[in-house]
Amino acid sequence: MFGRDIFGKMDIILIGAVFVAVAFGIMMIYSAGFDPVEQINKGLYKKQIIWFIIGIIFMTMMSIFNYRQLGDYSLYIYGFVIFIVLITTVFGRPIRGTSAWLSFGFFSIQPSEFMKLAVVIVLAKYLELRERDIKNFRELLIPTMFVLVPVLIILKQPDFGTAAIFIPVLFTMLFMGGADVSHLVSIILIAIIALVFPMMYTYWEWAGYKGSSIIVQMFVHLDVLFTISGVLLFIAVSTFIMHFFFNQSFLRKIYIPATVISLGLMMSVVIHKWFKEYQKKRILVFLNPDLDPHGSGYNIIQSKVAIGSGGFFGKGFLQGTQTQLGFLPEKTSDFIFPVIAEELGFAGAIIAIALLGVIIYRGMEIALGTRDKFGALLATGITAILFFHILINIGMVIGIMPVTGLPLCFFSYGGSNLFMVMISVGILNNISMNRSLY
Repeated sequence: MFGRDIFGKMDIILIGAVFVAVAFGIMMIYSAGFDPVEQINKGLYKKQIIWFIIGIIFMTMMSIFNYRQLGDYSLYIYGFVIFIVLITTVFGRPIRGTSAWLSFGFFSIQPSEFMKLAVVIVLAKYLELRERDIKNFRELLIPTMFVLVPVLIILKQPDFGTAAIFIPVLFTMLFMGGADVSHLVSIILIAIIALVFPMMYTYWEWAGYKGSSIIVQMFVHLDVLFTISGVLLFIAVSTFIMHFFFNQSFLRKIYIPATVISLGLMMSVVIHKWFKEYQKKRILVFLNPDLDPHGSGYNIIQSKVAIGSGGFFGKGFLQGTQTQLGFLPEKTSDFIFPVIAEELGFAGAIIAIALLGVIIYRGMEIALGTRDKFGALLATGITAILFFHILINIGMVIGIMPVTGLPLCFFSYGGSNLFMVMISVGILNNISMNRSLY
């Protein structure tokens, strides 16, 4: 029964790993906010402690009610949060050029953080209801729209990092929900083509590439790229019509790849035209940070220096030169992992990753061990949010992914993100405690 003997049924491993990770993070936020000259601290760690206490209260609340009620009210939750995100986009207080926060005097909140959870809830309910039909390609349209609407709104803020996290979460939930793998692979290939070509074009544009290869020259010009996509789309439509009338299986091998490549190329042209100058710079410095070492490439260069200089056991707590002397940017939030690596070394970084690994592992176990379809999908979505946050943030600070501004869950300073993940952990704990009931 929900709410009975809660402390005896709690997922101790999950909750314990979360508490240790957040405490670890608060300790590193304290170090990152310390001024070695004045011997004082900015006090951000105190705000993080307050948010942690509030998060514990809500985590407990989310652990004791019937989590299936989230599914019953999923559309209302989704609609309400969409409305708040839209209001924030129009009237929000700009911080570092992004209108993603609502200010309430002594504190601010980022509604797009809670949009992640709202999307997971509504997707879990939809996929539960459409379980038998989800292998039909047309059934992917509605879950895609559930994701596309908040993504477009958040991109207007603009907050590319937060918008990007929705895409892998969607694919993870569709896969677990029983969608046809070939459909998902096709969509993923379209996305890869759509993203890779703008990155290549941006680099060639900067380098003034004048290659001799006819094939490469074809792809250097956007108008040629768009023409190629149109020709391929014509071939795809023609062969599809022929397949419809003559039912020849070999035609599928023509129109499916032609459609994938055509849509990918077409989207790549659109995405490149939408790219703002600062986004192009991020792509360039991702490919080669030394292109702008004092500008867009500064963050990742300093991050790599901090991580590399930590050695095995680190320079010591409050002793990191990149951290304490102010070379490392956004050191309390997006770049908290380099602080750990510099001051506590490889050993400290491994401990942090191990704690996060335990949380992800427990989330996966809960998702796979839950009889209730809605609960399993909800646990999958929450675990996916945490996993891709961790993957992208650590990938970003070590230079294998573009800088996107995503925090490291449980470690980075940020009340909205910590509050959201604590609520999410409460839901995971709830599912874990009641997974044998269905």
